[in-house]
Amino acid sequence: MRALLIFVAATVVIILGLWATLVLYFDEARLKQIATEQVRAQTGRELVIDGPLKLDFFPGVSLVASDVQLSGPEDYSGPELFNAEEFRMSLSLLPLLSGKVETGEIGLDRAEINLYTDGSGTSSLAGLTGGEAPADAEPGQTDVSTGEILLTGVRLNVTDVATDSRQVFVVERLRVDSFRYDQPVPFQFQGSLGEPPVIDNIELEGEVLVPFADGPVQVSGMEFDAEVSGLELALSGNAEVQPGPPMVARFSDGRVRLGDSEFTAAFAYRDGDRPKVDATLEGEMLDVDTLLASIPSAPEQEAGTAREAPAEVPEESPLLLLRDLDLDARMNLDAMKISGLSLSSIRTRVVAEDGLVSIDPLSGALAGGRLDAVGQVDLNAEPPVVRLSPVFDLESLGQALAPWGMDRFLSGSGVLDLSLEARGLDVRSILGSLDGSGEYDFRDGSIKGLNFDGMVQGLSSRNIAEAVRAGVGGTTEFEAMEGVISIEDGTIRLPGMEIVTELLGITGDVRLNLGDLGLGGQLRLEGERLDRIPITLEGTLPDPRLVPDVGEALKEEAGRRVMDLFKKRGEEPEDDDG
Repeated sequence: MRALLIFVAATVVIILGLWATLVLYFDEARLKQIATEQVRAQTGRELVIDGPLKLDFFPGVSLVASDVQLSGPEDYSGPELFNAEEFRMSLSLLPLLSGKVETGEIGLDRAEINLYTDGSGTSSLAGLTGGEAPADAEPGQTDVSTGEILLTGVRLNVTDVATDSRQVFVVERLRVDSFRYDQPVPFQFQGSLGEPPVIDNIELEGEVLVPFADGPVQVSGMEFDAEVSGLELALSGNAEVQPGPPMVARFSDGRVRLGDSEFTAAFAYRDGDRPKVDATLEGEMLDVDTLLASIPSAPEQEAGTAREAPAEVPEESPLLLLRDLDLDARMNLDAMKISGLSLSSIRTRVVAEDGLVSIDPLSGALAGGRLDAVGQVDLNAEPPVVRLSPVFDLESLGQALAPWGMDRFLSGSGVLDLSLEARGLDVRSILGSLDGSGEYDFRDGSIKGLNFDGMVQGLSSRNIAEAVRAGVGGTTEFEAMEGVISIEDGTIRLPGMEIVTELLGITGDVRLNLGDLGLGGQLRLEGERLDRIPITLEGTLPDPRLVPDVGEALKEEAGRRVMDLFKKRGEEPEDDDG
């Protein structure tokens, strides 16, 4: 904003010489010559007016120029400072005749402004910034003020060759009331950031104070509303910008609204080869699921290619800003919703350096226990890689699983330790590429929908129908349930699972498809009155089916007995015919 206001103020300086002669010279060629000479004398720059330059007298005296260009400073390698299809300025004649320069409205329409810093560090604004007035300056030379400044249809390009950074602001409308140095000036801005827009539908208003001498630009009563990838963003508070170099901006007494969530916030921005933001955020509720859902999804891929060809990441994803921007943010929240989990008393820190984002720690209470996690996002990879290592310490497994409706299948207490990895930044890409591993150790719980202890009577008598009837629909109370877990291609696998109940020892491998909750795998039951009975799992988690294979058990038993017989015969002494 300071740079933009400097540009507007500089435009006023550029035409000082012209104003003093307007009442005497109305000839277009003469006006152009005066304007060009005055600009060259005061700034060392070349002003080019390719279109007509004329005076309008109704409804007031106005200077109107078409197809205007202003070059950069000397020893500068870059584009012109600006070019505009039309520049319009109304004049106040009485102050002009008394030795002061005052304007009414200033308008710039369909223009392109280049705030460009070349490889040597020279800016297109060099020589136009405020500073101490020369000792021999005439009093009227520094007494500059304007009426309303109105910019419409302006494209503002901010480029730094040294850092290879470029930002584009599309100014639909910028209105500044009666600009003057060292006085608060109301302003309104409408536009967008980026092309295509990363931040769209920007509406910004407040009061800005630009010092004539060196010092920070102050913005008070700021109200900012915009959309980021469809998510509503609002910001209010006070800001201070120190031009530098390096430029430093601070925001204080702030309120931030993301969607339906509102926070208090403060941050500091420091420009440089790698700009950095330090921020603190405190609030009641942050819905991470809503934020992720607002991020544009990667293009859909043909079936069977998800693992072969990584999904593209939408260029407008706001998270990609952290490739070129470092961040150190601390958040203290009353509540957070992430992946269906509702957490409370959240404490987390997010650090981004050189495109590598770390989340350490992410800790908070959840229904039935506690979550402690660390995470990492590598934005330099294509597509970005997301890693998360959560540890769930659960007093009530059922309460923790309730957000997904899984409490009707499993209860207990214990620890679940996971290490997860996915590729992409939107929900669809993350779920489609989710892999992981971990381990679990649960105690004193139940498996609902299956009653393995109830199958003992039927299996011991080889009554399959009775065993299945007793096993489906009941509950298995377990003393211990432990093993390892793997997640790949949307399927959870529990290889080598071990369950201990009052009557049984259960081992086996279980598969659960996350898409349709389909069950698969095989368990083996061992008990006092049982040999090892294999049971195939089929159906779905809400509607499981058990298929005991007694025949397989009988085969195993027969084989065991044959081997025992051979062993016994081998141990008998040979007859002595003596």
